[in-house]
Amino acid sequence: MTNKPGDKKIRVVIVDDIPETRENLKKILMFESDIEVVGTASTGREGVEVARTQKPDIILMDINMPDMDGIQATELINKAVPSVGIVMMSVQHEADYLRRAMLAGARDFLTKPIAGDELYATIRRVYEVRPTVQLVQDSRPNDPRTPAPAGARGGHIVVVYSPQGGAGKTTVATNLAASLMRADTKVLLIDADLQFGDVGVFLNLSAQATITTLIKTAFEEELDTDLVENVLIKHDSGLKVLLSPPTPQEAIAIDPQAILALVGKIRALFDFVIIDTSTDLSDLNLGLFDMADRIVLVLPPTLLALKNMRIVLNVMDQLGYPPDKTPLVFNRINPEFERTKVIPPLEALEQRLKRKAIISIPVDEKRVLAALTRGTPVIASKERSVSPVKEFIALGELLRTSLMPVEAEPTAAASGANKSSRFSRLLGG
Repeated sequence: MTNKPGDKKIRVVIVDDIPETRENLKKILMFESDIEVVGTASTGREGVEVARTQKPDIILMDINMPDMDGIQATELINKAVPSVGIVMMSVQHEADYLRRAMLAGARDFLTKPIAGDELYATIRRVYEVRPTVQLVQDSRPNDPRTPAPAGARGGHIVVVYSPQGGAGKTTVATNLAASLMRADTKVLLIDADLQFGDVGVFLNLSAQATITTLIKTAFEEELDTDLVENVLIKHDSGLKVLLSPPTPQEAIAIDPQAILALVGKIRALFDFVIIDTSTDLSDLNLGLFDMADRIVLVLPPTLLALKNMRIVLNVMDQLGYPPDKTPLVFNRINPEFERTKVIPPLEALEQRLKRKAIISIPVDEKRVLAALTRGTPVIASKERSVSPVKEFIALGELLRTSLMPVEAEPTAAASGANKSSRFSRLLGG
């Protein structure tokens, strides 16, 4: 591969207790003009120190070392230098090694001996998708929120996010929005997955006017409320919805700052704004995270999803978000799979993430598909006490009680006790 002038090289550190392996890897990589080996280490502890001092883009980490194995070193490095992408190496390609490596935060796994082409491709692939926390922080847009006008509503923003496709994120977002609706509560659902949004499909909605129509007025001094009402679609359930653009080409042309400015203004018209998002850590999503009162993190019980969620939680920590801002929700849970150990116990997942889930939503594909066919939220079912209907309703109540002011408490002591109880429930306590 030939670098263009000024291209940044991929900075690599090699951690392996066998000198011959380190030298062989260095020789293989020296022929690639876009890759530079900036350090080596012979033990896990040395690897952690080199990672801290060099802050490389990629670390090639041997899994078996005498003083500290690659799993322990990877966990420490992910905490100290979250922006690095770690590729685990081993002579054994066993499922348990792969599982442990991914849970520790490794981005890929290579079996020794490693062919040159496979090594180059892996380094470049991991470099492209590594959790570039520092770059993310530097590129975060300024918070476009403006002071709410007099008489404005609560404007609580709840972002629903998952780094994993197929997590059921849109199902959670649509049902969360529906569960928050009351006669005295105005709710807006925004599809901010601009290129491939599914909210319209889930609710059987289509419109000529979408979010693109409104962003043209996002930077004006006053938002045209009449235009907003004309663009928003009212679902049969009464839920107001703002759809994403109809084509990816139209979405690409949208300035993320315009979306953020629009959300900052439109929030004053609603008590809750629920935002469905894409899976990437884009400038738009990071800006929405900053604006959000809550970021609901949706996690299905799969190894890949767990690995990605660990990375996201590290990013959230780097951004300084408190745990109560980023509640975790287990979704698509099959109790039978848990009993037969097809999936790990949810308690084990919580221990790995060092975070408790506020709720677990069981999977019921038949009920969800039936709702999708009708174009209605799952909670529109008349059977309110069955899963996952009751869990979606409970999720809405957890968020409502944590965000909405508590009215008319009998005494100050009782008020403090009730607020504490609600807060602990939101954190899964």
